[in-house]
Amino acid sequence: MSRFDRRRFLTALGAAGLTLGARPEGHSGSAAAGSASMGSGSRSGRPLRFVGVYTPHGRAHELWQPHEGFDLRFVESTLSPFDDIATFGKTFRDRLIALDGIDLSAGIAAGTSGHDGPRVILTGSGADGRNASIDQYLAVERGLGTETPHTSVVLGIGNAEPEIGSSISYGPGGTPIPKCIDPAKTFGDLFAASLTGARREEVERQRQMGKSILDVVTADLKRLSSRAPQSEKTKMDQHQAALRDIEKRLSGVERACPPPVQPDRTQFAHVGAYDGGARFLDAVTDLQIDLLARALSCDLTRFASIFLGDLSRTHLFPDLPDDVHSDVAHRYDAREERRPGTPATWSKLAIQNRYSYSKVARLLARLDEGGVLDDTIVYVCGDMGDPARHSSRSVPALIAGGCGGHFKMGRYLDLRRDKGGDGVPNNRVLVSICQAFGIDIQRYGHAADPHIVTGRLEALEG
Repeated sequence: MSRFDRRRFLTALGAAGLTLGARPEGHSGSAAAGSASMGSGSRSGRPLRFVGVYTPHGRAHELWQPHEGFDLRFVESTLSPFDDIATFGKTFRDRLIALDGIDLSAGIAAGTSGHDGPRVILTGSGADGRNASIDQYLAVERGLGTETPHTSVVLGIGNAEPEIGSSISYGPGGTPIPKCIDPAKTFGDLFAASLTGARREEVERQRQMGKSILDVVTADLKRLSSRAPQSEKTKMDQHQAALRDIEKRLSGVERACPPPVQPDRTQFAHVGAYDGGARFLDAVTDLQIDLLARALSCDLTRFASIFLGDLSRTHLFPDLPDDVHSDVAHRYDAREERRPGTPATWSKLAIQNRYSYSKVARLLARLDEGGVLDDTIVYVCGDMGDPARHSSRSVPALIAGGCGGHFKMGRYLDLRRDKGGDGVPNNRVLVSICQAFGIDIQRYGHAADPHIVTGRLEALEG
């Protein structure tokens, strides 16, 4: 592949805003690309959807852990947004599983933990892994995203950089998928049919440019395929699959569904967190979530991820300093068996935690309004448990939505007692999600120790 113009290929990807998929290392079972008939629905017979959500800065465990009876409404509870009837008109307590004791074990074993932990959340692999994240695996390799105009959607807030610490969606060879952080672009990509005037002309111009680039790259691949050695055939196949996905996205396939209101640019003059966009974070987050929920409800896509941002420099909460990372997360002082910890540090970190979960609850509410919440698995996870220690053990993990009836919802699972106090690898959550989609695998991700990547989380099934 040394003669292949990778920059041209990546330019084509950027023009189309596309995502890729790859076979997870160590999975069992055949990989039948395009096989969308392998039990991909909920138990109601309707299509099942998946959304992966990243939440920043670990958690204040003392205020995260539900009280007896799965009480989420105790004083300062960070999970209280899921039981906030006043805001959302209903509770989502019965659409939630709190998983206490999920470890990013593959990352810990490979030295990919702490701030690099996002790499592990949906891939089940450290930086040494080469498999795709679960959203890309299900949507692209297993063909479950082929029936919708957008095979998958990858969004973010405030940070578009495809870095290891700011990406949860990964394609072939462990390549991070670019995130869209601009609600105006998200709207244009997903709902271009409802645009008018100059904006629609610009979207069409970009689409035509993408088609032109695609023609050139496709021709390059055809020439290379005839000369490439057998060792490069897998890579060539991956690129060709990606090009087919781009072609579908550029074709302008539309769904008959009422479009949302086009985002008002005056609400967010900037979208980059370090480019003046921090003060617009709340408005941008709400727009991204609402657009994603509408796309899922309209069956424009069935697979997505969103990387939530933090509250630094937003001034949304007067009790928080400008730098939530250094002055809140790093100062968290946990309660332990032989020391009480510092409650004031819990309260500040809880503000960030509660804010993130309020946005997840908003996503659930919008999916419910669109009639697809019962048929959606939302996997919410952070990269650290104790952020002051950069520990990727006992990370904050939630399963939300109706999950198509595959998991028993409305409960708290304490997994920390397993293996003498350690938790369980997040790989088991990923295997369980794959099995809910009808994919008969027993392993997901990459680790030198096969125990890490093997097995499902049976407790999810109740």
